[in-house]
Amino acid sequence: MADVFISFIHEEEEVAEAVQTFVSKVLPRKADVFLSSDTWQIYAGELWLERVVDELKQAKVIILMLSPVSVGRPWVNFEAGGAFFTSKRMIPVCFGGLSKGSMPKPYSNFQAVDLESEEDQYYLVRSVCHHLDKLMISPPPPPPEHMLKLMPESEKLRAPYRELRIALDRYGKRTGKVTEAS
Repeated sequence: MADVFISFIHEEEEVAEAVQTFVSKVLPRKADVFLSSDTWQIYAGELWLERVVDELKQAKVIILMLSPVSVGRPWVNFEAGGAFFTSKRMIPVCFGGLSKGSMPKPYSNFQAVDLESEEDQYYLVRSVCHHLDKLMISPPPPPPEHMLKLMPESEKLRAPYRELRIALDRYGKRTGKVTEAS
């Protein structure tokens, strides 16, 4: 079972997969990150909804992928409600034109991150690490690119941030949503 569950809508799968990869690469310890569309995590013959519910119940942290489209869809709201009523730690992740300041209730009650911001990307993994570290102590994740300029090993540490930026840019081009760093 996963430590982190990512809730998203199908049309935004590319960004959700990029967040899954980013979190997995940047966290200082191995964390299982569940994404319901990942065929390496759900196998043919499994009951999909049953597996999603089991993963949601077991996850320690729920990442809610929130865009102007997804906040109006029942699936993300359904998973968020399930997480809320089981006292899961939820992290709203805004992208695609939705800002932290424009999140609808009840999402706006939670401390959120803006996926377009490198500082908030770091804040996301630092927050996930914090919530998981209640179970296991580990060092903080590496910082984003502008904080790494003086570190000799910085090229390796910058790669996950660049990969996430590429996925956000592709999403922006596909949907017509121009991203902050584009």
